[in-house]
Amino acid sequence: MLSGWKTRPALKWFVSVMLLLLFCVLGSGCREVETIQREIWKKLQTKVLKKKKPFIPREGITMRSCSLYQTANPNSEVIRRLPAETPIDLLDKVGDWYRVRTRDQREGYLDERMVGGEDIIVLTRKLRKSIEGMPVQAEGAVKSKANFRLEPGREPKVVEVLQPGKKLEMYERVVTLRRAAKPPTAEIATRGRAAEQAAEEEEPGSPVNPSDDQVRKDVWYKVKLEDGRVGYIYTHNIKFTPPADIAKMVPFMRLLAWRTISTTDDPDMGSKNNYVAAYAPIGKDAGCDYTRIYNMNWSRRSKRHVIGMQIKLPGVLPITNYHFEGKPGFSVRYLHPTNKDKLVLKSYVLSQGRLRAVSEEEIPNTHQVH
Repeated sequence: MLSGWKTRPALKWFVSVMLLLLFCVLGSGCREVETIQREIWKKLQTKVLKKKKPFIPREGITMRSCSLYQTANPNSEVIRRLPAETPIDLLDKVGDWYRVRTRDQREGYLDERMVGGEDIIVLTRKLRKSIEGMPVQAEGAVKSKANFRLEPGREPKVVEVLQPGKKLEMYERVVTLRRAAKPPTAEIATRGRAAEQAAEEEEPGSPVNPSDDQVRKDVWYKVKLEDGRVGYIYTHNIKFTPPADIAKMVPFMRLLAWRTISTTDDPDMGSKNNYVAAYAPIGKDAGCDYTRIYNMNWSRRSKRHVIGMQIKLPGVLPITNYHFEGKPGFSVRYLHPTNKDKLVLKSYVLSQGRLRAVSEEEIPNTHQVH
């Protein structure tokens, strides 16, 4: 009886209302009974007897790896673990849970926080498509707790808080603008510290123009995680892991991206990669993704990589593949010197250990801020 009472809130509310009615009748006299009855009946019709809006079945997707439960209770039996971005059918809504069916016809319950709707499906497909055919620009790992989002910026919903050490591949660098926040009071800063530590440390971005009312840049990397998800992470929460043989070749600059463009067969050391690497100034906003390109070739004589050539330009990622007359190379994009709506696409090939420019054209600039 007691368990039935707990699981039937409408009944509990109805009995409470009846007790209130009795109290009102005893306290106010019979002349007001009919008025009170009408009011209570009106409330019953709107609160208890009103029909529940029917749930419309639709497609969904898991936002991250999660458990499919037997009932709408986290203490119930786990049917199976579902990977992130698993397609599901949403059958019904039970409180804060969805009753779902997987593609292999298993039915169970998922916490609503783990489920995305049609908008998330569209966004995840768009992100995956955006990196199709694009070479990886850099490899790395999460350095500190990092918010993983499906759109760049501090406002979009956080899909998951990634733990340090999670590996990733970087494809693109995106800049967003925001107004510099006013310094918090000591009380607010102390109170908010626990929440700050629970998510990632999103450090303040660089100022665009020094002024009393500063606009700051936030830099985000478009990344792909090991489970295949594509999204955005704040730049300060990522540590790149370049190949050891080129990691410290230019110590006075920050290595941002690198690509293998060819290989050299060394009779003593075997096959060795030749790289193109992009660098940016340390601790400075250059207004672009990188400022220098270095060609790093393997030397059979010295048994190490040496810098074959460097190019100074206001570069914009990504660096892509290019071949010309059977020779390997790469293409870079850089800011147009006079037109902010344009980029210059320039292609190089590696011939006899040296880079040679072979083509150049203007292309649209899809990001106004770099």
